[in-house]
Amino acid sequence: MENTFKVLIVEDENLVARSLKINLLKAGVDVLDMTSNGKNAVKIAIEKNPSLILMDIRLANGLDGIESAEKILMEKKIPIIFMTGYATEKIKERALKLNPVDFLEKPIDIYKIKQIIAALKNS
Repeated sequence: MENTFKVLIVEDENLVARSLKINLLKAGVDVLDMTSNGKNAVKIAIEKNPSLILMDIRLANGLDGIESAEKILMEKKIPIIFMTGYATEKIKERALKLNPVDFLEKPIDIYKIKQIIAALKNS
């Protein structure tokens, strides 16, 4: 059985998604997939079972990141890090109800994500 750490990036800003992917690959982390769509995120997460999901809250085409995370968590217990550039108290409250690994505000600190991944790998 494969034992690699796989990350799903769910981000609607292409430059942010690509930057995350490049930095994670440089750190030796396998990037499973990237999507900007909540429905696709749910489908990919359930089918491919990533080790971690980096989930933007504002997404294109329907479901936001919190709604997508709720649907994923109903099926599988996958650790999620929420990311947003729009952290109102209401949004933060909704997201924190799902017990994410973390809630990060943009710009995203890749070193923080690497620390979280290291901790998850060792748990």
